[in-house]
Amino acid sequence: GINAEYGIEKVLRSCPGVGNIYMLCRGKRGKTPQERMDKLFAEMLFDNVRENFPAQIKKVIPVVGDVLEKGLGLSEEDEKLVTENCHVIIHSAATIRFDDHIKLSLQLNVGGTVKMVEIARKTKNLISFIHISTAYANCNLNNIEERFYEMGPEYDPLKLLELCEWMDEDVMGSMTEPLLRDRPNTYCLTKALTEAYLFQHATDLPLGIFRPSIVGASWKEPAPGWIDNYNGPSGLFVAVGKGVLRILEGDVTKVADVIPIDHCVNMLIVVGWYTSTLPVEDKPLIYHCTSGTKHPFTWFKLGTLLLEFFSQQEPYNEVFRRPAVNFATSKMELAYWKLISHTIPAYLADGAAKVSGSKPVMRRAYDKVHKASETFTFFTKREWTWTSENCDMLWGLLSEVDKKLYNFDVMEIVWEQYYPNFFRGTKKYLLKEDMSEDKLVLAKQRQMRLKNMTHACVAIFLASVLYFLYPLLLGSFRS
Repeated sequence: GINAEYGIEKVLRSCPGVGNIYMLCRGKRGKTPQERMDKLFAEMLFDNVRENFPAQIKKVIPVVGDVLEKGLGLSEEDEKLVTENCHVIIHSAATIRFDDHIKLSLQLNVGGTVKMVEIARKTKNLISFIHISTAYANCNLNNIEERFYEMGPEYDPLKLLELCEWMDEDVMGSMTEPLLRDRPNTYCLTKALTEAYLFQHATDLPLGIFRPSIVGASWKEPAPGWIDNYNGPSGLFVAVGKGVLRILEGDVTKVADVIPIDHCVNMLIVVGWYTSTLPVEDKPLIYHCTSGTKHPFTWFKLGTLLLEFFSQQEPYNEVFRRPAVNFATSKMELAYWKLISHTIPAYLADGAAKVSGSKPVMRRAYDKVHKASETFTFFTKREWTWTSENCDMLWGLLSEVDKKLYNFDVMEIVWEQYYPNFFRGTKKYLLKEDMSEDKLVLAKQRQMRLKNMTHACVAIFLASVLYFLYPLLLGSFRS
């Protein structure tokens, strides 16, 4: 995930004396772990390391494994390599999909952590074990403190894992709603269950729990706006900028709690260091990495910047329609605007595609967009307050040099600069668009044509309505 990728880059760049980094990696889409790692190190993220610290890359050693397999799927040789050489373990492997089946979420998020703890206990020189949770693990509460919240006896993480071993998926699926209660999805639930497991069964380890909120593009490093995935707001920004997503359910007065990836990883590294200095007997500390309570920025302000950027400043090179987005405050309003702004245009576009002999894709695309936006609704309709005593304590421990090197002070973020860079990052790093001035001129011209076409269509529609209504109105006046 993005935390692991950026974390490795930051450690290689800022900690020249670091020993080897063992990266748990599995084969994916026909690529071996080594091929995946080679591809990762060829990315822009590692430009600085390749150019200025090329020897550091050799310190990253792929360890073949899978959190779904027994013993993490490690060979005896690799397990020995890890347990005899590691000092710090950062556990970030998880499914972050909100709509995953409860069984898979339990196996990956809870089961993967159980197996990681087993490896940690075998690690001879372990000084720090950091689990990356989420600030939304307890999103059923409005005010969340940096502490562990009991879930009740029915939420026994190990017993739920046992059910995964023999219970049918359909039967487990039927348990989802009763287990979720007032949590929105299996991701938040299983993250809370994972914390419960750690506090019940892993307090003998040098444990720290790190809770970031919504992780977004970078503020400054490796470049402003760097992002490499469509998770969280990135996918929504692209959908809005492309003119596909035009209506969301939410409350524009609520705060968008986004934390830049560089701030997130900087704090994570400091948490790893500080945990190594604490006696194991101390209760594990929990650290919030959030922005909304200290330095709020509302969805209204974010949406305003979003539309200004993609409709006026730097539109995407190819779009479906002119960018526009509104927040619906009721299910009825949402259904109406989905019909007007999504469904009808999708049918018209697919109809035109069939006539021209092209493949119709927009209805299927909107199915995906609606599914993605619905999973985000819980977070656009609400806001939370998070305490930050442990976060503030960490910041106070750093020297001025370390505060610059591992900056996670959210008060320094200028949101009016951050979000335009984020939007630009989706163009440059996700869609890999041509960022030349010539392409930008063409994109702006295309936006102007779409604007004129929209105005023309509205004028024709109104004229047609008046044409048909005029005789009726005239007749009613005469009578």
